[in-house]
Amino acid sequence: MKKILSIIFFLLLTIDCFCQNKLLTKKIVYTLSVTDNSVKMKKDNDTILYEYKVNRRFWWEAMESLTNEIKTNKLSMYNSNGQVITWDSMTNELSKQLKVIYGKTLNKKEIQEILDNEIRKIEFEEEWTYNPSTMLIDKKVISYTPIISRDSVALVGEEMQVKEYFSFPIGKIYPKNLPNKDTILICRDIRYTMPIYNSKPYRWWDSNLEAEYSIPYFDDFFHKAETGLISVYDNPDIVDALTKGEIIKRREYSKNETIIKNLTENNISETDTTIKLTYNSEDIDFLRFGEEIYFDKINFNFIKTTNYIAPVVRIFATDGSLIGFYPIYYIRKR
Repeated sequence: MKKILSIIFFLLLTIDCFCQNKLLTKKIVYTLSVTDNSVKMKKDNDTILYEYKVNRRFWWEAMESLTNEIKTNKLSMYNSNGQVITWDSMTNELSKQLKVIYGKTLNKKEIQEILDNEIRKIEFEEEWTYNPSTMLIDKKVISYTPIISRDSVALVGEEMQVKEYFSFPIGKIYPKNLPNKDTILICRDIRYTMPIYNSKPYRWWDSNLEAEYSIPYFDDFFHKAETGLISVYDNPDIVDALTKGEIIKRREYSKNETIIKNLTENNISETDTTIKLTYNSEDIDFLRFGEEIYFDKINFNFIKTTNYIAPVVRIFATDGSLIGFYPIYYIRKR
């Protein structure tokens, strides 16, 4: 009987160890825009259209409840040096910076309108872990910084594009570490692609995963996909998973090269050839996420659930210019 119990205990321990999440990073900081911005051409002047990627009403409700909590000193904000900043000191600094940009002092009502309507970005500091059986990433929000973002229209090449003109982080907020009580749905599925490697040594945590954790994650990701341990998809909205042959082909690409041979001292041969290569873990420098996000109105925290993930590589032209992004394939929730 004792032997049977020991075997059962060992099996349960093995299953628990396998299912336990593994660390991907203790700290990663990145900025998420809650709007897609585009230029609307007019005869007299061009305007910027803001299309919200989140539920606009619930986003504003979340920001309003957050700012009310800060105004009444029930929740603290911090600057980049870790010092507490008050609501009044924050709005005074915002007014000063706007005066430098626009050459005039805005009144309290104008400042409040900006705070009510122009928080269009948010910087997250998170801890990432992943489930080794599904490879899906779980995100724990450590802190966040709402950011006021104002844009302008600029000519880039022959195209009019939206460029950020003014950015102001209102302050870093550490949510209360309590169970979730009252939440509102910010978005059912927000999609974004973010870089995951940053060479700046003094801010290594900005959109950066340490290679000692990320490379094994992608190695395992590709291995499980190619051996059928996880299902992967060409698109997160497609029903049918990719076949083994399709999965392997998704990591292959061709590159045209010119091979030069010195036949004799003054005789050179040039041959154009196509080289077949494979995208490996070291080539992945972006991740594409689809997330469901809630806001906890009691603890003032954001709760995230990953809907799907795709490792992404950048595709460059022969002149070195960026053509676009290529998601290898997607994993998703069942």
